[in-house]
Amino acid sequence: MGETYEKHWTHTLSVEFPEVYLPFLEKIDERADHEVKTLTRLLQDRGHDPGSTLLDAPCGIGRHSLRLAGVGYSVTGIDLSEMYVNIATQTSRAEGGAAKFVCGDILNPASVLGSRPGFDVIISMFTSNGYFGKSGDITMFSKFREIAADNATLIVQTVNRDWVVRNFEPEGMDTAGGLRVIQNRAFEFETSTILNDWEFWEGSGPDIKHKLSIHMRHRVYSLHEMMELLEHTGWSVAQTYGTSDAQMSDLKPMEFDSTVMWLVARAK
Repeated sequence: MGETYEKHWTHTLSVEFPEVYLPFLEKIDERADHEVKTLTRLLQDRGHDPGSTLLDAPCGIGRHSLRLAGVGYSVTGIDLSEMYVNIATQTSRAEGGAAKFVCGDILNPASVLGSRPGFDVIISMFTSNGYFGKSGDITMFSKFREIAADNATLIVQTVNRDWVVRNFEPEGMDTAGGLRVIQNRAFEFETSTILNDWEFWEGSGPDIKHKLSIHMRHRVYSLHEMMELLEHTGWSVAQTYGTSDAQMSDLKPMEFDSTVMWLVARAK
């Protein structure tokens, strides 16, 4: 897939310097309250009541996993970051929860989860695809199918490429926990890939310190492209929605102004 895994930006951000991105995940923690209500509604509509086995891949610090376990789902979270997995595990224990978390690669989840756990549900939230281009996504969703039950449901929440192009911003900035990230972006039309250069800084004024520089390539998809990809990897898309609210959970039919897409698919 091009770069060796050790040099890939996901390894840098999740394994080598996870503390740099941690405040930004914590900043959006409450968003998961709304998203989990949406997830629960979608799952119950498809017959997946509490007690169903669910894989959150990747799970990050457990924003969705912990809440889904709290309403009764049998949740396993997997993430490349040992720090994030430890945080999620500690939070689960502190809350008396039953969610389980493992450190592993979403491109090969069976290596830590077993060859066929048979999950009833798999969720991929927060645009957790496109990290390794289209070929990586084919691998990831195919591997998800291999560890899914025969009647499993896959839910994917991912940015809408059409909205990105219509509203493209070449520069941006975000702050969290005393850190700021300066973002410079370009769009590679030939591959539908966002080229990101992120610079993380800590502090302000004369005391500001540079923390980390990362160059990222992130493949994004239009709805029809994501549907085709899922169909190609063993999933049949049953429902699609768009969201344009700040919480990214108020599901509506897809439209030009939908910032995020939700796809609900069943295992073939």
